[in-house]
Amino acid sequence: MKLKGIGLFLTFIWCWFMGVTAISIGFGALFPSMNRIAKPFVCPGGRMELETQTYRPYPGSTITTLTWYCVDESSGAKKELGIFPMSLYSGTIYGWLLFGLVVIGMRILANREPKVGGGSTRAPVSTVFDSAPAKPRVSESTKARLKELKELRAADLISEAEYEEKRAEILKRL
Repeated sequence: MKLKGIGLFLTFIWCWFMGVTAISIGFGALFPSMNRIAKPFVCPGGRMELETQTYRPYPGSTITTLTWYCVDESSGAKKELGIFPMSLYSGTIYGWLLFGLVVIGMRILANREPKVGGGSTRAPVSTVFDSAPAKPRVSESTKARLKELKELRAADLISEAEYEEKRAEILKRL
């Protein structure tokens, strides 16, 4: 499962979209201070301040507004920041971070999958559509050898250790 070409591009677009919408806007509404990551881009040379206002227009309802300001360090002048530029900048940063995590996760998963060909010793992974796990095919001669070996052990003509050793040899050849 490797990301190449168009798949990598589409994954990046998805991560950027999720960074802006889910992380910056969504989680940013729950944890507003996390959008301070955009400060170098939306408020260079100043500091970002958050002002919250709570209204109760009628009983049983509460409205809270969040307003971000860029405060100039030298003059103290406040300039209101729009939510969209701040969300785009912080969301882009979060999108890059998410993209990095997705790519790392995909590489880890790709390394866990069995390799096709090339002498891999791992058994193939069953798919969802398999009704039962695959059983190894045993030839009639192998069945006869295992049966004979079992009879020798039952007749106490070979020891348990010899039985296990020979059985392992026969099964290894499958």
